[in-house]
Amino acid sequence: MKVFGLIAAALALSSVALAADAFFSGDLDPASPTFNRPLENGSGLSAVGTAVRYDVQPFWVDVSGTYVMELGQPLASPTPYDPFILIYSTAFDPNSPLTNFVAGDDDYSGVFALLTDANYLTGSLRRSKIESVTLTALTQYFAISTTFGNNTGGPYDAAIGGGQGNVYLGFVPEPASLLLVALGGLALRRR
Repeated sequence: MKVFGLIAAALALSSVALAADAFFSGDLDPASPTFNRPLENGSGLSAVGTAVRYDVQPFWVDVSGTYVMELGQPLASPTPYDPFILIYSTAFDPNSPLTNFVAGDDDYSGVFALLTDANYLTGSLRRSKIESVTLTALTQYFAISTTFGNNTGGPYDAAIGGGQGNVYLGFVPEPASLLLVALGGLALRRR
């Protein structure tokens, strides 16, 4: 446990000057898997989105704090759809979509902070944003890009960030790899 504490402290120090957001893209097309998505507050399963397409993006952060997640449809989207975003911690099981639920959002009509706002369709039915979610350092999270209703979808761009730490796409590394990440960040900071 002490090793994780030392690694977390080193990561926190290295991220002070290097806090970075993470960006990813995908396409919710007919080949995408489907599941019965939860409601945006995680209180139950949707009666409308019973077989929605989804993509999974694992991620983690190196500093505990409040972060933002945005999901937008590029202006060139062939068919607009209603995007929906979800975050899970530890594990995501499409057969048990209420387990490990952290946050979700359906409609967002405001201005994006991470994605370049002018590049995406506007209107609350064309974008989603989790404005404030508390994430814990070195915990595995999963960002789920999906839709409001069945048989819809298309291309999307997503971003996670806006916090004090770095956001990393992928799985939380083993302790030895984390130490290398932390030491690399400290070396860059020192320069």
